[in-house]
Amino acid sequence: MNALKRDVWMLSSVIILGVAIRLAVMIILSSMYPPIDAFIVNNESANLLLGLQNPYTYAFPVHNYILNVFAYLPMVPIYYVPFSVLGDFRYGNIFADVLIMLALYSIAKSFNRGAAIYAPLTFALLLPSIWLSSITGTNIMVGTAFMMLSLAMLTKKNYGVAAVFLGFGVAANQFVALMLPLFAFYYWSVHKLSRFSLSLLVSSVIMLPFFLSNSSAFFNDVVEFQFLRPTQLDGSYSLYNFLNTNFGIQLSIYIRVVLFILPFMFSAFLSRSRPNLLLISAGIMLFLAAFILPINGFWNYFIPPLAILCALTPAAIEQIALKFKQRQSDGDSKCLDDKNKTD
Repeated sequence: MNALKRDVWMLSSVIILGVAIRLAVMIILSSMYPPIDAFIVNNESANLLLGLQNPYTYAFPVHNYILNVFAYLPMVPIYYVPFSVLGDFRYGNIFADVLIMLALYSIAKSFNRGAAIYAPLTFALLLPSIWLSSITGTNIMVGTAFMMLSLAMLTKKNYGVAAVFLGFGVAANQFVALMLPLFAFYYWSVHKLSRFSLSLLVSSVIMLPFFLSNSSAFFNDVVEFQFLRPTQLDGSYSLYNFLNTNFGIQLSIYIRVVLFILPFMFSAFLSRSRPNLLLISAGIMLFLAAFILPINGFWNYFIPPLAILCALTPAAIEQIALKFKQRQSDGDSKCLDDKNKTD
């Protein structure tokens, strides 16, 4: 009982620390940085839903131009609606970060009981997460939160709830949607494929009304735009942009897809029936998806693999501590042997 109270106190302290840092940064630094286009679009899309308007057919006034594309999946504005009513959609980002911290602790606790608290602590102090949630106001953490909750439920073998969270994640972020075959193969390997169908049902229910209202606009905004958009100066974190800028090589979408699918197939096979390997495989494939597939690679695309990396932090800490103890033990043994020889 005392151990449980200690764990609750430690986790609560980490979450309060993470929230306090993000709120402080939002309050103190927001006025120093003008809102970027993603900030404006996220804020306006939630207001559009409140007014029963479709963001995929809306022209967003962004700074000194009109943006005719809403590049995000519909769960994003749906998720932001209650926080927009509260006055600032970024409260939703901070709440998503809290969900990620809770999921990280649950995942780490299932693998590394002693050092599990370091997983949410690492994320609470993760500078890219703090900046994206509190200042730039991107929405990458929304889909990430649902995906991490799904992984946390899988470690507890709660396959139905995991599938529901995965469905929300798929309807919120394209990178999470790309992980569907990986999760499907895992569900198949543990003979729970019928539970996996819940993720397809949930994501379809959320996305289908927007798709049916204007299928061409929806497909163009959330699929074609991501893979065929012009290169941008701030989108340098991609294979396409790197090769194009340095060598003048322009990789077609077909080549990029092949480069992604080959390691994806290997990862799916590797992660069968073991949640820890699924976690590692998902992290690797999310990184490759962010780096290989888009024309423009923005650093916020790497938050999902970074979140998974945080889940692996306790294992790394335990390995370092184990090696340190081993070296200390070897040193003590050597000193004892030297003393015995002297005697």
